[in-house]
Amino acid sequence: MSTKTKGSLLLSLVAITAVMVAFPGVRDEVLGLFDSRGTELVGDGEAQFMVAGSAADDVGRCKPEADPECDGLKFVVIDAAKMPFIARNISTAWQVGKPGVLTKDRLAEGVNRRKVCLPSFPQSHGGQCDEFPFASTRQGGEGAQEHEVPARENQCQGGTLARAYVAARIADGDDFLVVITHPNKIAPGPFQGIDIALDQGGCG
Repeated sequence: MSTKTKGSLLLSLVAITAVMVAFPGVRDEVLGLFDSRGTELVGDGEAQFMVAGSAADDVGRCKPEADPECDGLKFVVIDAAKMPFIARNISTAWQVGKPGVLTKDRLAEGVNRRKVCLPSFPQSHGGQCDEFPFASTRQGGEGAQEHEVPARENQCQGGTLARAYVAARIADGDDFLVVITHPNKIAPGPFQGIDIALDQGGCG
């Protein structure tokens, strides 16, 4: 490679880095291009959980269902036994490169909600629209993956997120890791109008 070509490449990398620092949303999208390891299971038996593949190295010693924080990480736990279709939306979003680590951003939430789950979203089976990444995060909004889910699951997720933000002390600007417990209960296919959750209570 010529010196001129190397110099041009270096300048390009510097420019990209500067943009990523100045605009966190751009940073997240750029990193996502190199961060598409799908999903990974951690642990065994009832304690097993699923995370985005890119986050698996960070959680080997943690028990997210019992502890809202571990090794400096904060967790939001989605229980697939209660929310199998929402867990499916999240896990399939990870498989196409959506991030496993999100950043809470209350100020962006209103804007994000105007860009996803619009009235035109098809609710073919009487359900509701669910998006991932969550609208309450910096990574949410335009480009989020949208799936139809049972209304009960959507309400369950809302309560789960609200409690998790408090329990793990997740403030605006804080990063947190999304974790799916009981991954063997993730819905095997799209919502067809039947709530298949084994546990339909206790979401608050």
